[in-house]
Amino acid sequence: MSVSYFETGNQQLRTGKFEDAIVTYEKAIQENSQSPWCYYNLGEAFFQQGHLDNAIAAYQKAINLNPNSPWFYDRLGSVKMQVGHSKEAISCFQKAITLDASFYEFYTNLGMALTQEGNISEAISYFHKALELQPNQGEIYYNLGQAFTQQHQAQEAIAAYHQALQINPYWSECYLELAKLQQQLGQADQALKNYHRACQLNPNLIEAYQNLRAILEQQEQWQEIIKLSRRCCQVNANSSESYYYLGTALIHQQEWQEAIIAWRRACELNPNFTEAYQQLGKALAQQNEWEEAVTVYRRSVELNPDSVESQQGLAQALVQVYNWEEAITVYRQACHLEPTSAELYDELAQALAQFYQWEEAIATYRQALELNPTNHSTIQFRLQQILDKQHQFEEAIASYRRTQEFNPDSFESYQNLGQTLRQQGALENAIVALRRACILNPGSPVAYHLLGHTFAMLQKWDEAISCYRRACEIYPHSPDIHLHWGEALEQKENYQDALAYFQKAINLKPDFDLAYEAMGRVISKKKIANLDPQSVMNNSQ
Repeated sequence: MSVSYFETGNQQLRTGKFEDAIVTYEKAIQENSQSPWCYYNLGEAFFQQGHLDNAIAAYQKAINLNPNSPWFYDRLGSVKMQVGHSKEAISCFQKAITLDASFYEFYTNLGMALTQEGNISEAISYFHKALELQPNQGEIYYNLGQAFTQQHQAQEAIAAYHQALQINPYWSECYLELAKLQQQLGQADQALKNYHRACQLNPNLIEAYQNLRAILEQQEQWQEIIKLSRRCCQVNANSSESYYYLGTALIHQQEWQEAIIAWRRACELNPNFTEAYQQLGKALAQQNEWEEAVTVYRRSVELNPDSVESQQGLAQALVQVYNWEEAITVYRQACHLEPTSAELYDELAQALAQFYQWEEAIATYRQALELNPTNHSTIQFRLQQILDKQHQFEEAIASYRRTQEFNPDSFESYQNLGQTLRQQGALENAIVALRRACILNPGSPVAYHLLGHTFAMLQKWDEAISCYRRACEIYPHSPDIHLHWGEALEQKENYQDALAYFQKAINLKPDFDLAYEAMGRVISKKKIANLDPQSVMNNSQ
């Protein structure tokens, strides 16, 4: 019966049914516990399943039952070497050679174990003994080449790899190792040729692609890198790094849109790929795609909050979409991370000035100047401009105080001052006053509404929309705020959204004549905008 189990196990082993083979061999051993081949084949099944400790135990049992089999020692040594027990592996291979000195593979395996142990000179001698027994075995030359490489005998290693390739000219890993050596020796042309050959033979050999790209980058052969990177993306469609490097190569050829597509794909494949998000953000900024740049930089900052580059990129993108408050917050964080950067303080001061926070802008410009920037005169000029405006604002406060009570800690005082300055046509000073009111009372929808309306008077529609949005967040039941928001969107020719806000105003106040008038006006504009140029021309004739 044990013979039957053994033969069944062998059949299962040959057909890849390794779990079944393990069960069957264990049954065979129960019937005949003295069969070394049952244990040996059980070890093979365990090995194929990746259960290396169990495989070692089974091989050892086979040796205990038949200590005169060189094959058992060789197999045990191979697995010992695989788990990193090179000294024990060396003993096994030496025992195999003692039992049978005529088989080249025992010498090859012993050489590999000695190489793993760092005993390179002795390893080389055993590889030569293997070649004496089997001179046409390419694997021996390959292992000899690796040993020479560790011994820093580059020319001997190259010769060994060439010998291996004469025997097997389709060996991709051998071309890779040969090319790596040639690259180290500065033989770029030969290395390129062999890296290309390795990639052709094995499109999944990522290291060959990476090393080939490194040489091409040194030679600034960007078109070749693009071709190579596209091939990598085809071969490894789920590799985020392949798409990342494709985007990097495309940028050098100023192919921005394709680079953006490549980096987007890299981020999709690996949502934690910080460098890909940074590069995508830069490309989007270069193409003025600011809304997406904000989203991308936000993710970059989430992944690496200590990255000054990401913080600065996010702040710059926020400025471009007129989100001044958040931009200022992000710039402050960047300055905290890099307190010696005059550039960051300069950009923060500019954002504060655009946000009409002149006092803090003045202090920040002065911080930038203390850091000895290269553009000292430019920053000094900007500082002087804000000082002049701040002086004018202080004069406005002084004039207001002559007729009205004014408390510098009261948002109502600044709000009333802002309304008075608006009526006087001093719109910039009105904005400063109303901005101060918003800071002192960030929950006041009136202050934000007045501030937005003042920006609208200056035709600063994005800033106006930002203020109306904040006012609606605080108090969503005002038909007037929705009307003014819609009017600002109308000026931006965003007719669809404008109509939506006019409708909200009407929903809040069904008899709101101004909202109905605005809706009719925008519907007419929308119809004209949807006409094709030829229709417009015909209507004008």
